[in-house]
Amino acid sequence: MGDIVVTANKRGENLQKVPLSVSAFSGEQIARLNIRDTTQITQQIPALHVNAWSPKLTIFSLRGISQNNFTDNLEAPVAVYQDNAYVASMNAISGQLFDVKRIEVLRGPQGTLFGRNATGGLIHYISNDASEDAFNGYVQGDYGRFESRAIEGAIGGALATGLRVRVAGRIDKAHGYIKSRDTVLADGTILSGSGQDLGGRNGWAARVNLQYDLSPEATLGLWYKHSEDDHVATGGYVFENCDAEANGYCHTDAAGLSDGTGGVINGLTGQPASPWEHFGERRGNLDRHVNDYQADFNWKASDGLTLTSITNYLQLKQVYAEDGDATPLLTVNVDTAMDFHQFSQELRLSGEADRFKWQLGGYFLDMKYQGYHNITGAPVIDLALAANGAFATPTVQQPYSIRSRNWSVFAQGDLTLAERLTLTLGGRFSSDRKSIDYSAILVDPLINPNPVTLFTGEGLAAIVPGVNRDRFDGWAARVSLNFQATPDLLVYASWNRGIKGGNWSLSSNIQPLDFKHRPETLNSLEAGFKASLLDRRLRLNGTLFHYIYNDYQAFSLAGGVPHVYNSDAHSTGAELEAFWSPSRRFDAVLGATWQTSHVDSIPATGTQVGPEFFPGAPDSQYCANQGGFFLCDFPQKTIVGAQFPNAPRFSLNYLLRYNVDLGGGNVAGQIDGAWYDDQYLEVTNGLSSLQKAYNVTNASLTYTDRATGIALTAWGKNVFNKAFRAYALNLGILGTTSIYAPPATYGVTLRIPFGRR
Repeated sequence: MGDIVVTANKRGENLQKVPLSVSAFSGEQIARLNIRDTTQITQQIPALHVNAWSPKLTIFSLRGISQNNFTDNLEAPVAVYQDNAYVASMNAISGQLFDVKRIEVLRGPQGTLFGRNATGGLIHYISNDASEDAFNGYVQGDYGRFESRAIEGAIGGALATGLRVRVAGRIDKAHGYIKSRDTVLADGTILSGSGQDLGGRNGWAARVNLQYDLSPEATLGLWYKHSEDDHVATGGYVFENCDAEANGYCHTDAAGLSDGTGGVINGLTGQPASPWEHFGERRGNLDRHVNDYQADFNWKASDGLTLTSITNYLQLKQVYAEDGDATPLLTVNVDTAMDFHQFSQELRLSGEADRFKWQLGGYFLDMKYQGYHNITGAPVIDLALAANGAFATPTVQQPYSIRSRNWSVFAQGDLTLAERLTLTLGGRFSSDRKSIDYSAILVDPLINPNPVTLFTGEGLAAIVPGVNRDRFDGWAARVSLNFQATPDLLVYASWNRGIKGGNWSLSSNIQPLDFKHRPETLNSLEAGFKASLLDRRLRLNGTLFHYIYNDYQAFSLAGGVPHVYNSDAHSTGAELEAFWSPSRRFDAVLGATWQTSHVDSIPATGTQVGPEFFPGAPDSQYCANQGGFFLCDFPQKTIVGAQFPNAPRFSLNYLLRYNVDLGGGNVAGQIDGAWYDDQYLEVTNGLSSLQKAYNVTNASLTYTDRATGIALTAWGKNVFNKAFRAYALNLGILGTTSIYAPPATYGVTLRIPFGRR
C-alpha cells in the first residue's frame, strides 16, 4: 500500500504521520469511484454530508457542522479550497470535477493555518498542474441514463526549458431525472405542470496552468479557470409528509413544524406520487458563470527557508428562479441574483531546523456581494396586509450590497521534545470588517401601484445601533501533542479553537435584534491514532472528539422565512477508517462514525400567516380564519435540545475492489457505498424533515489494456434504486418540500491516455 502525501499542514507529509483527522483520495481513486462533481465525494469520507437542491448552492456538513441557510450572502463553516485558494461563496463550490490530483478532507477546526471560516473543517480540491515536463494527457467520454453525456480531457508538458503548461476541460449535459407531471383534480380539471424535468445538467468548465522556473529554486505558476451553467433546469421540489387538515393546510406540532410522515404526494389531490416526479407549474432556471485567476510563487532559499505567495481573484455571476411550493399554484416563488467578487492574498514563510519546523504568514481577503433575494406568495402575506390592508400576489424584493474585508496573521510550529514526541503550537489573529446596504420593498401592483419600503438596513440600525455593520476580532489556536510510539503507530491529542464571523439574515420578516447574528466559536478536544499493521497492508486510523460550541449559528425556516440564530451547543463523536490490501488483487476501504449532538435552544415558528384556499375554510388546531387569510399562533416558542442537521448517530462507508489479469489487460470489479442512520435534515428537527436510515450502493466493472492504458468501465450508481432526500425544507402549515437524490443510474466510461503514464 503506497504512501499518500497530503498538505494538511501546508507542506507535503505522509498521511499516516499527520496528527489530524484527515481523509484523502488520489485522482486515480476518484476516477475509480466515478466521481464527476465536487459534491459526490461524501459517500467515502466519514462524517461528511452534503445538502443540495441544485448546483446553485452547495452545503457541506462535516461532523454535523454546516450552514443550511439558502440565501446567497453567507459563508460556510466548512471551508472549501481549490488549488490552495479559499472559495468564499457557497455558490461557487459545486462544479465539475476533472483532471484532479487529490482531494483532502480535514475534520475539526482548521483556523490556525486556514482561517476564520474553517470552524467545522476543510475540503481541498487539488488539480493536476503543469509540474511535469513529459508530454501527457487523456481523453475521456461518459454516457449514461437520462441522456447523461460528457467529454473531458487534459494535455500537458514542457513548451521549452523551464516552461510547462497543462490545459484541461469538461463538457457535461444530462436530462432531468425528476419528471414534470400535470395535476388532475377530482372533477377532471387539469392543472398543467411546468413541463420541465428537474435535476439535469448543462455546463462546461476549463482551466489552464502555466508554470515557469524563474531559477532552480523559484517557480511562478499562473492559473485561469472558467465554468458555466447555462439554462439549467432546476428550482423545483417534490411535496411530501403532509397530513392535510380540512382547511387545506398540513398538520403541525406545537412548534409550528409540519409533522406528517406519509411520503411524497400531489399537494392538491393528496394522492401518492413518485419521489422522482413533481407538479410545480413554474419553470425554474439557473445561469452561472465563474472566472478564477490565480498566481502562485514558490521560492526555496539556500538556507532552508521557503517563501510562498498565493494571489487569487474570483468573480461569480448568477441568476436563479424557483418554484418553492411544489404545487401547480403560486404559493411560494423565489428569485435571486448575485454578482460576487473576491480577492485574496496569502504570504507564507516556512523553515525547519534539527528539532523545529515552523511557518508564519499573513492573509488578506476582500469580498463584494451585490444581488437580490425576492419572495413571492404566502410567506409575505402578513406584510402585505400590514402595509396595504389586502393582498393579491405580493412580492418582497430584497436588494442588498455587502462589503467585507478580512486580514489575519498566523504562525505554527512543531517542536520535537524527545526522539518520538512532538508538540505543535499554532495561533491566528483574524480581523473582520463588514457592512450591508439592504432594504425590503413590498410590491403588489394589483392592490397598490406604488412599492412600499418596509425597512432598510439603516432603519434597522436606527433601532439597534450598528446592526448593519459587523466588526469582529478573534483568534484561533491549536495545541497538539503527538507520540510516534513505533514507526507504524502514531498517537495524538489536541485542542483546536476555530472561529467564524457573523453575518445577516436576509429575510422579508425580521426583527431588528435578529437581523445580525453573532460570530461563532468552536473548541474541539480530540484524540486519535494512526496505525499501519500486517506488514503495512492494513492502515487503521481512529479519532474521538468532543465539541464545545459558543454561539453556534443555527439556521431555521420556522414560519417560512429564513433566519440564523445563535445558540450554544455541544457534540461528541468517533470515527474509524480502515484501508486493507491483503494482496495485489484485493483492496477494501471501510469507515464508521458515531456522533451525538445537542443544540441548547432556538426559536420555534411563533406565528405564521397563510392564504384562505377556499371561502369559509374552517379553523384548525392552531390556525384561525381571519376572512381571506389564516393566522396561526403556535404555543411552543422554543426548540430545546435539537440534534445537528445531517448528523446521523451511526454511519458506515465501504469499498471492495477485486482485480484479475485477463489476456493483455486487467479486469477490476468494485462495489462501494454508504449506510446512514436516521438523521434530521434541519436543525429544527421537525418530524417531516427526518430522513430515515438508508443504504446506497454503487458498482463498476473496468477493463484496462496493459499496453495502451485504455480503460472501459461499465458503472451503476444507487443500483438498488433507493429513494432518499438530498434536501428538505419544513414550511410548517405549507408542508415539506424536498429534493430526492437520483434513482438508479448506469452508464459507460471510456478513457484513453496518451504520452507518459
